[in-house]
Amino acid sequence: MIGITIGWFLISSTPLVPNLLLNSLEDRYEPLNIEQLTDREAEYHIVILGGGHGFDDRLPPNSLLSTQALMRLSEGIRLHNQLPNSKLVLSGFSSSGRTTQAEMLRNTALLLGVDEKNTIMQKEPGNTYEEAKIYSEQFGNRFPVIVVTSAAHMPRAMMSFRKFGVEPMASPTHYRLKESWKEVKFGFPSMRNMENLKSSLTEYVGMLWYRLRQ
Repeated sequence: MIGITIGWFLISSTPLVPNLLLNSLEDRYEPLNIEQLTDREAEYHIVILGGGHGFDDRLPPNSLLSTQALMRLSEGIRLHNQLPNSKLVLSGFSSSGRTTQAEMLRNTALLLGVDEKNTIMQKEPGNTYEEAKIYSEQFGNRFPVIVVTSAAHMPRAMMSFRKFGVEPMASPTHYRLKESWKEVKFGFPSMRNMENLKSSLTEYVGMLWYRLRQ
């Protein structure tokens, strides 16, 4: 039992396995290059998936978003600024019954200069599967769609939208592994590696669950 415990600790806290799994997710989709789009005048729907937020009356909305939510929003605004007729589709519910993720993203986008008429909110979905389902029910394939989410989460997000008949373009952001970190195989145990392993396993389990859902 002691040997198994030590072995699992080394597997989960050193870089080899966490980096291998995380790279296998983050490397599936390249960052979106606007120059490669054939029609930049189309009305793109840039769907920004929810990423979490907190509450504190002292703070502005941008300070209440989680790091991954803020990075997803900043990527969405980058695309929106380069696509003149695009709309930001801001998604996510609130488990507490207070301000929803969609509203928090919208409020932050307005602070950062986005025109409110260029925002659409989906306040109902509580997870990626529901975000894709609700979007497809409301818009179907009427508009070209760009999905913005964390790089590790993108494979599951694309799977979800395709399941409901929407074929989006991917715009990954919030990369956990960059440059030399991608190639690290050996090193000392760290919480960073354990977080990377947790994120990777969460995504693989989520993809398996989505495949099993009707």
